[in-house]
Amino acid sequence: MNLRQGVMRGAFSLGSARVASNLLNAAAILILARLLTPEDFGIVAIAMAVLTVVQSATELSLNNALIQKDKVERSHIDTAWTMALIRAAIIVAFFVLAAWPLSMIYSRPDMVPVFIVSGVTGAMIGLQNPHIWLETKSMRFFPLALVQFAYKGFGVFVAIGLAIALESYWAIIAGNAIGALGAGLLSYILVPYRPRFTLEHWREIWAFSGWMFFNQLFETLNWRIDQLIIGLVVPKGALGIYAMADNLAVIPTRETIQPIRHALFPGLANLSKDLARLTRSHLLAQSSIAMLIAPLGIGLALVAEPAVAIALGDQWRAAVPFVEICAVYYALGTFSMGLQPVAMALGKTKLLFIRQIVAVCVKLPLIIAGLLYGGLIGAALGRLVSELITVMIEFLFLRHMLALSLWNQLKHHALTIFGLTAMTLGLALVSPALPEMAVALELAIKVTVGGACYAAAVFIAWLVSGKPAGPVTELMGAAERALAKRRSPQASKLEPGTAEN
Repeated sequence: MNLRQGVMRGAFSLGSARVASNLLNAAAILILARLLTPEDFGIVAIAMAVLTVVQSATELSLNNALIQKDKVERSHIDTAWTMALIRAAIIVAFFVLAAWPLSMIYSRPDMVPVFIVSGVTGAMIGLQNPHIWLETKSMRFFPLALVQFAYKGFGVFVAIGLAIALESYWAIIAGNAIGALGAGLLSYILVPYRPRFTLEHWREIWAFSGWMFFNQLFETLNWRIDQLIIGLVVPKGALGIYAMADNLAVIPTRETIQPIRHALFPGLANLSKDLARLTRSHLLAQSSIAMLIAPLGIGLALVAEPAVAIALGDQWRAAVPFVEICAVYYALGTFSMGLQPVAMALGKTKLLFIRQIVAVCVKLPLIIAGLLYGGLIGAALGRLVSELITVMIEFLFLRHMLALSLWNQLKHHALTIFGLTAMTLGLALVSPALPEMAVALELAIKVTVGGACYAAAVFIAWLVSGKPAGPVTELMGAAERALAKRRSPQASKLEPGTAEN
């Protein structure tokens, strides 16, 4: 199986699982938003933000270290698992010791058990079977896809059931814990593995994981620092509205990209010795991802008002401007998400750490300044501006690693940018002309118009520019192959009769 087929199969497997997970998550948001209050979501947002930072502060990217190695022995896997067990113990110990001080910092003494359960949840997530990830190096993605879906599925069903029974934020906290436990057990059922305690290769694994540890920490600070800061100065209900908007905005973009990133790294790792092929593969993958995913984020921003009304209900109407801003924020990230798989494939994880340091230094002052001068909206806009700057910085890092000029990278996104512009202008012209109608019908019309404008603009621009090789060419080729497969069985059915004649 070649790289393109392997990555496409992996992206399809992981992407299908993530799509199913996102549908479950969207359904859960729709239901939980009507059963719980913004304050409940504010409490959950604080607990999850702290957990995410602690997980990142102890993250060693052990699974990626195994994938990156040319030859993996049983002792390497056992070492990675033992290091994961030590990390899990550290996470639990931290939350047991820090639960009370954290609850005092956020002025909620009742959050002590919430922090402790969250810590146990984080520990269980980190103890999944490393073989699940190692399978992806051989382009076998189904076990990982199933485990990821199980984590979300178990958690969603438990959370909804408990929310109906308790109408408390405990529904989400307990749901996450059950999801982590169920997914962890499933990982050992799918790929049988009996761990052994050893630290024989810890230096070897740390050589790769060390910089990834720092990168992951600052990447998470980048992602969650807004909620940690906002939670200190605004009411929990306001934080809940902001967090809910972020949860909704992340679904079509970042949540969709994650499985593609996981599928891309093993494939690029196999090309680490051939820089020219790796560069071509990166450009094709990166431009394809942006072309397919960015319009989902920008589209959500353009239809945020009816989308929030349908998905969340009237009590969440204040979330609309935050959904608009957060959706654009996540859409911007699709244009440079290929940086991490490339850096990991080349073993240049130190650059990822430096990238995150720079990004935090850009984001933190912009969020604080926005919060001081513009309240929550100002903080969200500060975060958006910081992401635009960060994307340009990531282009510079790619130029350093792959000798790709900034213009060359932007050129590969030209069709996508043109399509997004056409979609925005099309909806700007159509929306004011729409008469009053049911919210669901309004949303359907806007989605249809926006999607049609984007697809038509991209296709026309591709034709006018001379049908350049890239994502449109790949999509056209995939469509032709699919049609050929549909025709071939019909042709084979006719062959026996033809032979007899």
